[in-house]
Amino acid sequence: MPIKRRPFHKFYVLIAIFSLFQKDLAPEDATDTVDQSDDEEPDYSRIRCPLCRWRPDAWSSWECGECDYPEYCFEGCGMEWNTFDTRGLCPGCGHQWRWTACLSCGGWSLHEDWYAKDGE
Repeated sequence: MPIKRRPFHKFYVLIAIFSLFQKDLAPEDATDTVDQSDDEEPDYSRIRCPLCRWRPDAWSSWECGECDYPEYCFEGCGMEWNTFDTRGLCPGCGHQWRWTACLSCGGWSLHEDWYAKDGE
């Protein structure tokens, strides 16, 4: 004779399934925050476009998107952030951008070339 299941059994199964999906959304797994070792803002006065000398500020933002030459990134995540807050590391997908486009002249330069060296 088969055992008759109680109606609340389905309820517990639904709760178990729901909790599995909730585990994927845990805040500690979120990737939209940047963990900087020092909580200082970058010195924007020492950052400038190597081509036209334009200087970004704290509100300038770039987007992690598809890019052919020179970066060749074809799986951009769409995250928008200030690339100089993370030295070119996308906080959304973790792509390390080697090249940065100038928001003023549109030219591409190596990200590290944006940082003024001592004496410049």
